[in-house]
Amino acid sequence: MLDGPQFNEESVSPAVAQPRPRTITVLGMLTAAALVFSYLGAYALADALVAAEVLQAWPRESDPRPRWLLVGFVSLLGTFLVVGALFKWMSRRELQQIDQMMES
Repeated sequence: MLDGPQFNEESVSPAVAQPRPRTITVLGMLTAAALVFSYLGAYALADALVAAEVLQAWPRESDPRPRWLLVGFVSLLGTFLVVGALFKWMSRRELQQIDQMMES
């Protein structure tokens, strides 16, 4: 027998039910995350590589970083949407299988 605290169902309080986050809030957070990560990749990482002399500085009139920002943002947002749709599809499929088990 172990000499540690013993837990049973009565000693653990039930979790407080929290409301589910709203869809618009989740989409806003994913959009903000995509923007932040694409900015960090396009500007902060590029500036750090120029400072470390890994990349050469480019002329002001042909700065590629805004294009990198846009491509990164669209790519991340698209990836988030595809992964979210995949998870939703998998969840729906699993719930249908559970319903079929309950009917049998």
